[in-house]
Amino acid sequence: MSFFYRLPYRFFWRISKSRKKLIPCIVYCADPLDYTILEPVVRHLDTVCIYVAKNRHTEAFLRKKGIVPRRMPVFPEMVLMARHSTWKFPVPAIRKYGFRHGPYHFKTFTSVRNYRPFTLYFLTSQAEATEARKMGLTNVAAAGYPRLDPAFDGSWTEEKLQDFRKENLNNSKKPVLLFSATWDKSGMSAVGRWYRRLKELTADYEVCVTLHPWMSRDVFLTVKNTPDVFLAGTDDLLPLIMLADCTISDTSSIIGEFIALDKRIITFRTGRAERKPDTLDAMLDKTGYRVESFDDLKQTLKGYLTSEDPYIPSRRALREQLFCNLGTAGKWAAGRINAEF
Repeated sequence: MSFFYRLPYRFFWRISKSRKKLIPCIVYCADPLDYTILEPVVRHLDTVCIYVAKNRHTEAFLRKKGIVPRRMPVFPEMVLMARHSTWKFPVPAIRKYGFRHGPYHFKTFTSVRNYRPFTLYFLTSQAEATEARKMGLTNVAAAGYPRLDPAFDGSWTEEKLQDFRKENLNNSKKPVLLFSATWDKSGMSAVGRWYRRLKELTADYEVCVTLHPWMSRDVFLTVKNTPDVFLAGTDDLLPLIMLADCTISDTSSIIGEFIALDKRIITFRTGRAERKPDTLDAMLDKTGYRVESFDDLKQTLKGYLTSEDPYIPSRRALREQLFCNLGTAGKWAAGRINAEF
């Protein structure tokens, strides 16, 4: 980080402190997904928080929520984030609380240097916290995944889910498929095997898609312009996961959310990649059927959705490994923060 940013920031932070104008708590949102992760924590904090948007897109999203966000620079006593962006707040006295922006059992940990600046970094399971401690990280705690809290705490009732379905999907009787894909330049994505062929499924299924924010424009526009395919936005994702009969994915962390909700999963096999854990394929073998091609997928779907799911026991065992505090993760994390701040 350049001292041209660090030194001026520290100077103005100290001035704000001397004038008693530090903001008690800010919530830094790099994109709309961050809001869905952090809001279930913020609602349980004893401190009033101000949201800070990284860019205009996130600012517009927050304004639609009735939130008037700030933009950087801001000078807080405490910051919550779901990114490795502690460098934006280069004052050791600022308390920094970090959260996963996905159940990252599907990617290796980044460098430990990215975690050490946090006062406390919240992970999604005891197993993940144990793994982090083996890497030498002592500032971690197993909180769970707050973004999933509304799926378990009654926020999404059956009536509300059906209203969402009527408003956004075409048919109330077809099985719902949710396609998901990680970034197509990551080396772990299978989006190229299906994004041009979705129309082949729309006669028999409600086809929904969620794409990585960095996905190539060609993929995004092709999916968006495919008739009878619903391209999900940030607010659509959780109700779609709850409504879906099955997800079709690659190594996307949405697989973890389907494991948490005990939903059917089909994954495309992908090759080796820099951030793909060596154990990932063995884990995916326990979640549901694996396929190589779109034609394989079509054949697998025919039987999978109308028969017993043989992967229920292994998926439920994985859920115990990958998550904790389902439905109360935000409250648990807020309790830790309230106790420390």
